[in-house]
Amino acid sequence: MALYRDLPTHVFENAAAIGLKSKSAVENDFVSAFLQRHLPANRLRKGEDKELKYKTQNLDKVKKKKPEVINKKRRKGLTSRERKKLKLFDIKKEHQSYEKYIPMHKIWRDYIHDVLNIKSVNKDNIHAAQERLLKADFHGSCLTVQRSKCPSYVGVNGIVLQETRNTFKIITQEDQVKCIPKINSVFVFEIGGYVFTLHGNQFCVRSAERCTRKFKLKGTIEI
Repeated sequence: MALYRDLPTHVFENAAAIGLKSKSAVENDFVSAFLQRHLPANRLRKGEDKELKYKTQNLDKVKKKKPEVINKKRRKGLTSRERKKLKLFDIKKEHQSYEKYIPMHKIWRDYIHDVLNIKSVNKDNIHAAQERLLKADFHGSCLTVQRSKCPSYVGVNGIVLQETRNTFKIITQEDQVKCIPKINSVFVFEIGGYVFTLHGNQFCVRSAERCTRKFKLKGTIEI
């Protein structure tokens, strides 16, 4: 298979028209004349025509350029600013009714009974129960604020609708949605005849992260 061919006949026939000096010198002058006709004047002044004229290209072993891989960071989801703008976690006024969430609380009580195995809890295995409770989901639980840096929060009782890293959003029996900070707050709830105390300062973790995180049990939960 031939990789190189002679110049076509019409190049020889129109040598003068395309700027070649003589027909006999077509093969030698073709590249020079081509560059003179097509390169900008500023590049000609720099002598690029001479550099390009003698530049060779190996056609026998042409290396294929690897396609450039553009590492684009995949977005896992909406940003916090976008979620706030879309009001995805805002509870609409028509849904702010304590009675609507009582069935959810009943489901949570059954769930926490199974998680803690509450019937078998005693002084010997209380630490295991505490560890399981730390990793439990509190959406639907009924919490009471026992202590808080803000006096107006003390005594507030309601069902947990949302939990973030630093807050519990609860709905009270008066159909009021309140956002209670975990920091400097102490919460209590009752299950199976036991009263559990949660210290908010040691509980500032997203609910989804608690299942894989190790906690220091001391000062976190009291029974």
